[in-house]
Amino acid sequence: MKLHHNIFLILGLLLTCEINAQKQFSPAELEHFKQDFKELVIKKMKKHNVTGLSIAMEIEDQLVLEEGFGHADKSNGIKTTKNTEYPIGSVSKIITSTAILKLCTDGLIDIDKPYTHYVQDFSMKSHFKDENEFTIRHMLSHYAGLPRLRAKGFMKKAPEPLENLLLNSKDEYLISPPGRVYQYSDWGVDLLSLLVERVSGVSYEEYVENNIFKPLKMDHSYFGPAERTKGYDNGTEIDTYSYSFSGSDGVTSSVTDMLKIVRLYTKNGRRANKKFLSDAVVEDAIKNQFVDAPLAFDTGIGLMWEVLKLKSGHTRVKKAGVHEPFYSYIFFIPELDTSIIICSNSNSSSAIHWDSWGKLYSFVGKKYKASKNHNAKKEKVNYKKIILTDDQFKKIEGTYSTSIGILNLKRNGNKFDVDLKAEDKKGIGVPYSNGLIKLYVKALGVKVHAMDVFWKESNDEVIIGEQFESGTRHVIGSKINAKKIPNSWKNAVGTYKVDNYSENDYQTIDNLQLLINSDNVLEIRGSAKFPREMEIQLGLSPISDELAIIPGYNFDFFGGETVKLEKTNGMDYLTLSGYKFKRLK
Repeated sequence: MKLHHNIFLILGLLLTCEINAQKQFSPAELEHFKQDFKELVIKKMKKHNVTGLSIAMEIEDQLVLEEGFGHADKSNGIKTTKNTEYPIGSVSKIITSTAILKLCTDGLIDIDKPYTHYVQDFSMKSHFKDENEFTIRHMLSHYAGLPRLRAKGFMKKAPEPLENLLLNSKDEYLISPPGRVYQYSDWGVDLLSLLVERVSGVSYEEYVENNIFKPLKMDHSYFGPAERTKGYDNGTEIDTYSYSFSGSDGVTSSVTDMLKIVRLYTKNGRRANKKFLSDAVVEDAIKNQFVDAPLAFDTGIGLMWEVLKLKSGHTRVKKAGVHEPFYSYIFFIPELDTSIIICSNSNSSSAIHWDSWGKLYSFVGKKYKASKNHNAKKEKVNYKKIILTDDQFKKIEGTYSTSIGILNLKRNGNKFDVDLKAEDKKGIGVPYSNGLIKLYVKALGVKVHAMDVFWKESNDEVIIGEQFESGTRHVIGSKINAKKIPNSWKNAVGTYKVDNYSENDYQTIDNLQLLINSDNVLEIRGSAKFPREMEIQLGLSPISDELAIIPGYNFDFFGGETVKLEKTNGMDYLTLSGYKFKRLK
């Protein structure tokens, strides 16, 4: 017995030495950084008029900071703490993916099997022939071809059963074949939470509470509205929506609790939680998925986590969430057991989240000889001005539905005239090699480089994307088919009003305009009024007398969705994302 005891003692000491040998920072260095970091946060909160936030930070598996700044409820004088509870918006998706990976670790599901293997009564319409069924892996990585979300009813005054998702899905269309393009999808995540129910035999919320929150001692996490934390718009208290579906946007949590989730995915954290998620599952979760997809470009997505390879060779893993006006961000470097979680009750806080990550990475990077720029840069490409062929001009010329609004490119000699309608900006587009087009606009009479876009033809569709300064490329939209507008759509032009709100719905959209714009493109215009004001401008590609597609794949609502034109009792109706709009006389 004594021999066994000594062996275990020696092994424990060796393990401790191994871990400590990797430490690059002394306690004094960490304390100095902590004070410097706190000064930055206080300064930035004042600059951006942020009411309250909480931060948890670890460096090399050492807890550096768990603290609140400002107020959770300004009118009642309640200050934030490390345990202040915030609606974490889309960070809730990490709870859902962790639940799925827990089921996988426990041998109850295989993420490479089709979704319908576990939820047999799911169905959704499709415009695509002979596509394969999407798998759980597709859904975890947002490559399933599912719409962004069903806008009507996404925000609710009271919870609704997950089974409603199946009823809603039957009447909607996939936006692409599985595995083709990244399309962020709340809908897909909520369908995954339904899978958890079907496999576990209990409600999604009960499974998470008993298999994630309680085992990890997440005592400040629950489903539903935050009980004591108020939301602020530039310092003014505002209301938010009470409920969404639990899987995609339903969790309220604290930075201390979210740190416990992050530790499941970091190097030393995994050692302490091996029985919770297997090493193979964790490695898969933070590895880039579907890198060979036709329209992957530089999309960095793991199993729900966003992943980016840094200049140092390390990996930055990220997830952000917005439950207007609450903002939550997680950043971590798994190889270095270094992480930061920031939750705020102010929609003016986004810059603080990024500045905080930048300061943390700059500090850690000094020891690990990392680049000062925390975003990895691609190999430099020397782009040259080129003259496109007539065929290329013909393919590119036209109107695009994008995440920056409707963009029109019209040939003018060997360049393009550019019209970004949403921002009422005009300029020129200069073609370069490798599909690049540099866009210039005039500001105060001076030509200014506005942005770089690129184009690619794929399956008879012309895709447009944005190229960033780092060289990375992401899809932002696609070309609208404006060859011919059927008479049924021409005759339906007019003003429409939502006709199917229920008592449980927040009234997010009021009226929409269906019109044909000056470029002979069918278009929908309108505005959302809750939870924040947002202009809506959507180009349509009619594919029949009754159906039109909103081209594009992007983070914004409605990209890739199908709009239906119906006539009931002599009245025109438009159906979009669950809304039924009635034409006004």
